[in-house]
Amino acid sequence: MEQQLVEFLVEMDHRFYGLTRLDVKKMAYQLALKNNIKHPFTSNAADRAWFDLFIRRHKNKITIHKPMGTSFSRANGFNREAIGKFFDILEAEYDKHNFTADRVYNVDETGLTVVQSKIPHVVGLRGKRQVGVITAAERGSLVTVICCMSAGGSFIPPMMIFPRKNWTDTLMKGAPLGAIGKYHPSGWIQTEIFTERFDHFLAMTHPTAESPILLVLDGHNSHARNLDVIERARMNHVTIVSILPHTSHKTQPLDKTFMGSIKTYYSEYIRQWLRQSNRPLGPYDTAELFGKAYLQ
Repeated sequence: MEQQLVEFLVEMDHRFYGLTRLDVKKMAYQLALKNNIKHPFTSNAADRAWFDLFIRRHKNKITIHKPMGTSFSRANGFNREAIGKFFDILEAEYDKHNFTADRVYNVDETGLTVVQSKIPHVVGLRGKRQVGVITAAERGSLVTVICCMSAGGSFIPPMMIFPRKNWTDTLMKGAPLGAIGKYHPSGWIQTEIFTERFDHFLAMTHPTAESPILLVLDGHNSHARNLDVIERARMNHVTIVSILPHTSHKTQPLDKTFMGSIKTYYSEYIRQWLRQSNRPLGPYDTAELFGKAYLQ
């Protein structure tokens, strides 16, 4: 198991996505849980002593480096060299498998609230300095939506994650056909939730050795540092390519083609609701408005 972890660390480093000490310790903890190994670890991560000994045991293959180069902010992270590295990795995978457009997928997530993210311009009296429109009174809680689309234009039904401690099917009233709902107190995507999303993806796409799949996603911890997803991908003929840090605002396909549009439509349906309904917009209405925007 340690040898597999070493090989994964080397592969991630090769793909310019090197893992930190904390990442490695969390993955060791995941391995221990998955394989029912007794351990003294706390706080969902291995301890410093284990990490130091792990590096010592594999010192001929791995070591700790201080990254070189400029600060990776969005401003300087998106440059010709970084993007060139990403497309070199992408091209190498295409050469291996000759993926067709309908077998290349992108996964991305976004957040929805009951407040419009994009308020449209309105027509009013010339010279008036302040123009008001009705909006929801409170920002409310964030609902995370995970979308998936192929380069050929086909969609995998989305997943919605609600900020709740308990579940009720009423939350999914009006959601897109086939969508699945999950819950977590934060409303944010979690490692185990993305694993379930990946299982759903496999069930919908049926990858095989003769028809493998390329999946492009960002480097969120629930994606790139999720041992269960990595193992499932290897077993089910799915190649995962991670977008380089601080470049997803330009290179994430769904960000560039889908998320902006769906938020515009979602905001418009909120505006219509507030004009036509006699009750405040609540969390049980989110899926219905999102469902309309998703179809549009």
